[in-house]
Amino acid sequence: MKTLFVHFSLRSPYTFAIALLFAAGALLTSCNKNDDEPGQENLITEDDALDVIEGAMIVPSEGLGAEVESAIYLADEYAEKTITGNPCGETFDSTTMRSVNYPNLTASYTSTWEWTVICNNANIPSALDLSRTAAGTYETARLLSDDSAGSTLNVSNLILGDNYVINGGYGRQGSQESKVRNHSAFSSLLTVDVTDLNVDKGTHSIQSGAATFTLTLTLSGPQSGSQTFEGSIVFNGGGSATITINGNSYTVDWF
Repeated sequence: MKTLFVHFSLRSPYTFAIALLFAAGALLTSCNKNDDEPGQENLITEDDALDVIEGAMIVPSEGLGAEVESAIYLADEYAEKTITGNPCGETFDSTTMRSVNYPNLTASYTSTWEWTVICNNANIPSALDLSRTAAGTYETARLLSDDSAGSTLNVSNLILGDNYVINGGYGRQGSQESKVRNHSAFSSLLTVDVTDLNVDKGTHSIQSGAATFTLTLTLSGPQSGSQTFEGSIVFNGGGSATITINGNSYTVDWF
């Protein structure tokens, strides 16, 4: 394996890989699950679910947006016609650390990337297979989180078309404490399947794409009970996404 240190500017077989990565978290969730506990279901709300999903998507918290950002950076590198050497079939890795301190968000994460270059018959890079793990903490005006994430992504269309196309799976698990509403503390387990996320090669803007997700929140501390939320994500142009949970739609800026 070759190591390449890169500074980032800042599903399906994919689902199977993410499931393996978070199997331990799923077991812990199932052990604590108590959906029938009376009076507990109102301690976990749809707004809690939305806060967790948003935190798992945005760039500053090393969410899915950061994964896409880094994938685009790498795709640009291998799409260059002047690339030296023969990276075909080679696997590279890189570790990055990033801390941010914004008025409404602070975060600190360490991320490790690994990617393999896929070439066509002319030995020209045509796609990348990427995997990433990340761990750290973030705090917003609504949520405290200590979590880890993992993904398996494929970036295609390196040499064809106007857009990069990203497909794959993303997962995140950890513990959160809400700073609003019931101030509930809970653990979370999130899996996301991304389908045909199109990114303009010139502007790096998101053109289109979709995803489905499953999120389980389990109360921590003296409380018990858990709820599972399922829904969809539509990636809009301009860096926003529409998240739909139980038929209710919310638009967030994620990129």
